[in-house]
Amino acid sequence: MEIKYITKCAPLLPEKKDIVKSKLPVSETKKFWELRGISLNINQGEAIGLLGTNGSGKATLINILAGNEKQTTGFISMDSKLSLASIHTPSDINLTGLENIKQAVFNAKLDEFKANHLINAIINFSELSEWLYRPVKTYSLGLVSRLSLAIALHVSPQLVLIDSLLSIVDLAFFKKVAKRIDALKDKGSSFIIADTNVINIERFCERTMWLQFGQVQDFGPTREVMVQFEYFSSWYQALTLPEKNDFLSDKQRERQNFEVGTVYEEFKVEQFKNGFTRKDEPRMRKAFYKDHGVDPVNSSIKPKKKIQKTQLAKKNYSKFLLIIVVVLLIGAALWVTLDYKGAAEIFERAQSTMIGRKESSSAEKNSSKARKQKSSKNAEAATKTSAQKVSQSRLSSIKTVSESQAKAKSSSESSAKASSESSAKASSESQQKLMDNTQTINVQSGDTLEGLASKYATTIDKIKEINKMNSDSDLRAGDVIRVPK
Repeated sequence: MEIKYITKCAPLLPEKKDIVKSKLPVSETKKFWELRGISLNINQGEAIGLLGTNGSGKATLINILAGNEKQTTGFISMDSKLSLASIHTPSDINLTGLENIKQAVFNAKLDEFKANHLINAIINFSELSEWLYRPVKTYSLGLVSRLSLAIALHVSPQLVLIDSLLSIVDLAFFKKVAKRIDALKDKGSSFIIADTNVINIERFCERTMWLQFGQVQDFGPTREVMVQFEYFSSWYQALTLPEKNDFLSDKQRERQNFEVGTVYEEFKVEQFKNGFTRKDEPRMRKAFYKDHGVDPVNSSIKPKKKIQKTQLAKKNYSKFLLIIVVVLLIGAALWVTLDYKGAAEIFERAQSTMIGRKESSSAEKNSSKARKQKSSKNAEAATKTSAQKVSQSRLSSIKTVSESQAKAKSSSESSAKASSESSAKASSESQQKLMDNTQTINVQSGDTLEGLASKYATTIDKIKEINKMNSDSDLRAGDVIRVPK
């Protein structure tokens, strides 16, 4: 934990009715500064003593650290759980001691097993016996001290604040508390112990802060601070009564006329030493006077390094943006070039496809013509062959007798009839086979026989043959025709 530049201002007339009676505006009422620029840090497993006479500000500082009061200026940096042991620690004086113990354990948010174990440990440590079942408001100072110390030393004891209780308890319980404090320090718990008894401070604390009139008089090793405090006590006791009154009057005047701006000037010096500039001052002033949170100087990275890193990051960022722009431009140029080449290739492919289609259609036309010529030649040859056969048969039939003419006539008629029937049957079968290998389509506007033949990988003659067409004029939009599958 670390605290820096802690101040606390309090009015001399705390009640509004007193302000009204004094006939002074609120801004002109007298105030005094209970604390004036307190700074300290505490390490793990360390105990720090707060030494000073009554009214020096020890209890005020303890209450600020515990969160019971708000400081006027300054920062508190803390990352550990805190426990407070003071006369005012019991949360409700109308509850019994046992109920206060259970409430403190419940606020620690432990599971049931640990909570019951902890409650029993606190009961055994406090040794309150039947007083556990009595309201706390009926307790003496010694019993309240026992209850407060027992709770603080057992419930989340990471940083324990003890406010002037060690001088109240009896010797037997003091020894028990001392043993518990030593054990917790060995485990890493830290302590801030406020007391007017130098013996208690010397017993537990490695370092001590001497507070007087709300201001740090000395802070260092306990023995050295105690020597200075004893010198001051001896000097003060040696003063005469008028000298004491003058001394106290001067110190009271200092507390009333204290300028908190002097503490802020110290904070500004620290800012500039750590590389902060005047641009950061509004933010720092707000943190100092209003936020009262973590010290912004120590919680931030050193501004010089941060500025250098920021400038370097900006340069790198600008370079990165420039590289991205160049890459995008190059990519756009390549894309345009490739797109142009791709368009040219697509156009060439389309042209070659059209030429290929035309060539294939012309080749199909030529092949169909060749097929027709070949079929006609075959028909002529077949006709000649049949004619020769007929002539031969006629010559042979002349040699036969006349009575065979009628028989030949009848046989020729029957053969002709059979051949016609077989040819008709063959043509119908071929037509049916041809229709089975076709599919129906709807003729669209602009369709031609040539385009349909190319689309369905067939010939114009084939489409005409399937649909019994004579020319393109027979093809109209909306017609249903058949084409090969």
